[in-house]
Amino acid sequence: MELSVQSAQRIVDEISGIVGQHINMMDERGNIIASTDGTRVGHFHAGAKRIVEEGLPELYVRPEDATPTVRAGLNLPITHGGRTVGVIGITGAYEQVIGYGQVVKKMTEILIREGNEQDEKRLDQRVRSRFLEDWVLGGGLLQPQVLAERGLALGVDITVPRRVMVVSVRDLALYTDTAAGQKRIDQLETAVSGLVEGEAGGIILRNAARQILLLRARPDAQMQAMAQRLCVMARERFGLRLAVGIDGGAPDVHRAYAQANKAWRSARMAPEGVLPYDSVTLELFTGDVPRQTKEEYLRKVFRGCTYEELRRWIGLLEAYFAAEGSIQAAADALYIHKNTLQYRLKRLEELTGCDVRRPSQAPVFYMAVLFFKEVEGSLLLMGS
Repeated sequence: MELSVQSAQRIVDEISGIVGQHINMMDERGNIIASTDGTRVGHFHAGAKRIVEEGLPELYVRPEDATPTVRAGLNLPITHGGRTVGVIGITGAYEQVIGYGQVVKKMTEILIREGNEQDEKRLDQRVRSRFLEDWVLGGGLLQPQVLAERGLALGVDITVPRRVMVVSVRDLALYTDTAAGQKRIDQLETAVSGLVEGEAGGIILRNAARQILLLRARPDAQMQAMAQRLCVMARERFGLRLAVGIDGGAPDVHRAYAQANKAWRSARMAPEGVLPYDSVTLELFTGDVPRQTKEEYLRKVFRGCTYEELRRWIGLLEAYFAAEGSIQAAADALYIHKNTLQYRLKRLEELTGCDVRRPSQAPVFYMAVLFFKEVEGSLLLMGS
C-alpha cells in the first residue's frame, strides 16, 4: 500500500488538531508527503528513511542534531498489513511528546486502515456499478456468459427473473442548486436504497440523477404498490415528489429497462407521478428522434425565445398537463392566480401560433415538453 498525499494530509490535520503539535508524515522512501507546515512537504527526511530501512521502533532527533529539513522530535513507524508503509513525526522535546507518541502512532494506523477500507469499498462500488451498467444498459449483452460469470463474482445472479423501475425526484433543478436541496436528495436516495435492497431483495443502479431499481419478478399490482410506497415515503419524510416508470414485463433486464425508462420520461409529467409502460403513448418513439431534431423542433415552436424563457414556458406547460388541463389546478401548482395563467397561455398562443387549450394543438406542446426533458442538459442556442 502506498500512502496518498490527500489522505496523508487529512490524517495529519486531524491528529494535529487533537494533540496540538506539529505533525509530519513521511512515505516509505523518507519523503515528507504531508505536514502542518506546508513548506516542509517534498523535503527528504533522513530519520524516516532510517526507520524504514533499519526497522527501528522509534527515532528521536535531538535539537543538536536537527537540520533545516529534519527538526527535533519523535518519529515512529506506521505499519499496515504487516509492513512499514511510512513514518509519523511529532515535533517537540522528547519529554513533551513521548507520553502520547504511541497513541499518535496507533491513531494514524487506525485512520490509514479506515481510509484504505473506504477506498476499497468505493472501488468495489465502481466495479459493481460498471457491471450493472453493462448488464442493464446493454454494453455486455454481446457476451452473456462472460457477463454471468462477472455477476456471480460480484454476488449478482443475472439468471434470476427481475422487474425494473426507474425513479427520480421531480422538479430536480429546484433542489440541486443548493447544498440543503442536494442533501435532501441524497437522504432520499439512501432511504430508497435501504427499502429496496433490504426489504425487497432488489439491486440499485444510480445513473444520470436516477435510480434504476432491479426487483425480483413480481406481479404488476405489487410493482404499483412498491412505487406508491416510495412516493409516500419521499413526500412524507423528505417533502419531495417522485417520478416513477415501471416496465411492461419484458423477459430480459435490458428490454425491461428500456420500457421503464420510457415510462419514467412520461411519468415526470403525469399527475400522480407513477406510470406503467402499458400507459405510455407518444414516448414510445421519442427515443428514436435524433437530439438535433429535438432541438430544432424546440427552436421552431418557441422561435425567438432564450433558453431561460424556454425553461419558464416548459415549466408552465408541465403544470398544465399535470393538471389535465384544469386552469385552477395548474394555477395552484404554479402559485399564481388563474387569471394570470390565462394571460400567460394567451401570450404563449401569440408566440407560437398554437393554443394548448385546444385538443388538436395540445400535442405540439406535449412533444415539446418531452423533447426538452431529453435535451435540457445540452446548450440550446435558442433563436440562433
